[in-house]
Parts: sequence; C-alpha cells; structure tokens
Amino acid sequence: MACGKGVWLGEKMIKIAFVIDTIESPTAGTEKQLLLLIRKLDRSRFTPYLFVLYSSSWLDQEFDGCELINLNITSLKRPSSWLGIVKLARTFKALGIDVVQAHFFDGALVGGLAARLARVKVVLGTRRNQGYWLTRRKFYLQKIINLCFMAFIVNAESTKKWIVDNESVPGKKVHVVYNGIDFRPFAGLDTAVRFCKRDELNIPQQAPVVGIVANLRPVKRIVDFLHAARIVKDQVPQAIFIIVGDGQERPALQALTAELGLEPSVFFLGLRTDIPELLSAFDVGVLSSHSESFSNSVIEYLAAGLPVVATDVGGIRELIRHGENGYVVSPQDHQALAKYITVVLTGNLEKNEESRLWVKTMFSIEKIVGFTERLYEQLLCETL
Repeated sequence: MACGKGVWLGEKMIKIAFVIDTIESPTAGTEKQLLLLIRKLDRSRFTPYLFVLYSSSWLDQEFDGCELINLNITSLKRPSSWLGIVKLARTFKALGIDVVQAHFFDGALVGGLAARLARVKVVLGTRRNQGYWLTRRKFYLQKIINLCFMAFIVNAESTKKWIVDNESVPGKKVHVVYNGIDFRPFAGLDTAVRFCKRDELNIPQQAPVVGIVANLRPVKRIVDFLHAARIVKDQVPQAIFIIVGDGQERPALQALTAELGLEPSVFFLGLRTDIPELLSAFDVGVLSSHSESFSNSVIEYLAAGLPVVATDVGGIRELIRHGENGYVVSPQDHQALAKYITVVLTGNLEKNEESRLWVKTMFSIEKIVGFTERLYEQLLCETL
C-alpha cells in the first residue's frame, strides 16, 4: 500500500496485538468476531498475537489461531497487575507491535495503557455494545481510558452515533466495520436439512417453529421471549419455541417456562455448533434484547432466509426493513413481540431470498476482514 511521500507499506509485515479479558467460548458475539478476524487475516501481510488478561479452559484446550500470550492479570485491584501493564509494554516493544486493538473495559485499560507506554503506532479501541453494563464510575473511567486510543472500531452506524454522543469521541476517529459471518455453512440448507433437523429434535414437520439464538443473560431478555411465547401459543397452539444458547439465567428461564405452562413446547438446546442447520428448522428468528450493538444472530437468521422479529436496539434498523424482511418492535414489549411473531406464523411474511442474498453481499467475513486490513494500513500510513 502506497502511503505517499515515496513510502510503500506493502513490503512490511504488520504485527497486530489483540488484547481481551479472556475468551470462554467461541460463540459469544465479540469473541466470535475476533476469532474470525484472527483466522482470516492475510498471513503474508499481518502477524496477529492474542493477549488475554487471564486464560480459560477453551483457550487452553482449543485455541490455535495464533500465538497466545496469557498476562495472568485476574484483578486490576492488585499492585502486581499494574506491574503487568509495564511488562506488557515491554513485550509490545520486544515483538515490534505495530497495531494494538483492545476489547472490553479491562482489556482497553490494560492494552491501551501498555500500548501508549510502548509508543505503539496505532492504538485502537473496539465497541460492540452501547454501554448497557457500564456503572456511572466505569462510564467516567471509560472516557479517561479513551484518551489512550487514536481511533475506534465500531460495528454499527448506531454505535458510532452512541460513542460520539455519549463518550465525546470525535466522529472522524470512529470507523464502522460491520460484523461478518462465514456464509459457507449456509449454502447447503434445503428442505432435506430442515426435515432431518426436525426429526433429530423430535419436532413435527408441519409445526410452526419460533427460534432465538442468544447467550442466556439478562440483557438478552429471554423472559420477554417466553412471555411472548405464551401469547403466541394461545393463538397458534401448534407452535414450538427453540432457545439456542446457555448462560447464568438458564435455571430461572426453565422455571419461568414451567410457570407459564410452556414446558412441552419450549426446547432449551444449550450451546450448539450446528447453528445454520438449526436455523433451517425455524420459521422465524427472534431477537428480544434490550441493548445490542449489531446482532450476529440476526445476520445469521437473514442468511438462512428467515423473517425476523427484533427489538429496536443498536443497528437493527440497519438490517431489518419493517414489513419487508421482518418486524421491529420496542424493547421489553412482549405483547408487540408476540403480535408480529404471530403475523409471520400466519403467513403474512415468508422466507426472503432477496434479503438472504443482500446480507451475503454486505456481511461476508471475507469482505469485512478485507475492509479491516485496509483500515489498519490506512491508520499506519497516517503515522508515517
């Protein structure tokens, strides 16, 4: 890449340090996007390193995407953790790191400070949420940590607006890089796959199936999905509801399912690696969150050709055109959620091939990684 003034960046191997708290599972939104990026980066131009504040069993047993460096920082309240930041800065220098990209609050604090100590050329913050988890104290600390970063990568225009409006970050420093997915597993989905998956799950072939793919955490508002399911079930008695994902709320959600009298009709499948095949068994995909940035699950629903009923959070309106490829409702309004799920199930909105082709064009992981690579090079050029 030509940077002007006779400088050519193309012959230089760019070393990138990704800093994140940890990765417990490869299926969570931010973690999934980071892992896809590491796997798809052009190794003839980029050398990635993954720095984690602390490890996990998944990282120890499964991760092989690049060199993994465990910083053993389990609490920022310990003095040794701050020494760890100094050691990390030395490691950045020793490796000749060109770009540091930090994820989450603790990762941003550790990675941002160490990068500045090491005088790394390009230091990037990452936003894949809109601050729903920030306490007042952390919100103000976040603004201070932001001073470490020359630019930010966000995954939706809505999130760009949020960070500009709420964190006083200049818009020119915020770059939108949408989430991407690997579309290859969606290519072979057909009625045969649908029938096989329904047989495997012991679901009647003609039953209307409503599905949601989400971590079972409070922000995902699966409680609203279940309350909507109760209303839908009263109007469409044959309906089946599938919940794909796991997390801290599962016992409480299973108890609520029983309380609502939905046990025979609700399937908790836990974590799954066969998401595309499962989606082929759905008739509608649902997002019930009260906060998001840009939903991987909704991209996957659309990739499977599903109509979507989603809450109006984050960048949802950058994906869903109300009445065309889905419906958008207010967060925490389970009655509206139920209304539009019923609209889909009663035949007013069917699978959308045009929408499927659109998301494949816009959000392929190859396109998103290529855009990210060019952004790294552009930002490095600006430092020369």
